[in-house]
Amino acid sequence: MSATATQIPMSQIPGAGGSEWPEDTGPAIETVIQPSRGWLAVPWAEMARQRELLFFLIWRDIKVRYKQAVLGIAWVVIQPVINVTIFTLIFGSGLNLGSKLGSLNIPYPVYVFAALLPWQLISRSLNEGGLSLVNQQHLLTKIYFPRLFVPSAAVGSAMFDMLISLPILFAVLLIYKVPFTLNLLFLPPLMALSLVLGLGVAYLLSALTVSYRDFRFLIGFMAQIWMWTSFIMIPVPDNWHTRWYYQLWWRINPLYGIVSGFRRALLPGMDKGWDPTYVLCATGISLTLFTVGIFYFRRTERRFADIA
Repeated sequence: MSATATQIPMSQIPGAGGSEWPEDTGPAIETVIQPSRGWLAVPWAEMARQRELLFFLIWRDIKVRYKQAVLGIAWVVIQPVINVTIFTLIFGSGLNLGSKLGSLNIPYPVYVFAALLPWQLISRSLNEGGLSLVNQQHLLTKIYFPRLFVPSAAVGSAMFDMLISLPILFAVLLIYKVPFTLNLLFLPPLMALSLVLGLGVAYLLSALTVSYRDFRFLIGFMAQIWMWTSFIMIPVPDNWHTRWYYQLWWRINPLYGIVSGFRRALLPGMDKGWDPTYVLCATGISLTLFTVGIFYFRRTERRFADIA
């Protein structure tokens, strides 16, 4: 059974001697760890009280990642730029995939950058969030705190990088003279949807990785397969849009729905590979993964300290 912590004044605990505490210091608080109750039993109130700890864990992950780096946090900007450059040289110029976008009048680097923004968040949720509990065993076995904070911190630091990369994407749009449209208003909901999907994947995989160590070897492979099947770098061939089995896959693949939504919001005239039902299905599947991830995480949390 999962545990939750409740703060109770010392004066309400039998034999605690609450009257011995000076009045000017305020009532003393005792934290009582007890089994949680309920079907899902997510300690929302406890997590809200300890939100500063979550912010500290996110900031710690950011500092550790760029500590003693010559360029420091500038890597947040350099990494997507390097990725876009490599993809443009290999796929855009080398394989001439940029010509597939000729009818849309969209530069290939912009087409890729718009998809890399949500993909980097999901990729890090898979790799860092999925392995977060295994990599931080010392925290699980020594102290008590809401365990959901561990994968949440990994996804939170990835969200921080995504927010830093967003102005770089806008700069690229200006460089290539891509006009801004009212579709940009859909960008914040799409970013929130990416965060929900990333959290759901991180919760589910982190719990599975602790229980079944085989998943630590599968996560990298899963990330590669998901990237290629979501058409991050490769434009969808025209004759695929009319085939029902491809449309079915794009509807059950939440990442493709999010990626197509980002491209539609950022790139004017981006009708290729776009259907509103893709985003609607991505929303439903992301919320389902988020709920299932939390449920499985909480149901297996009692074993983390024993098997981590």
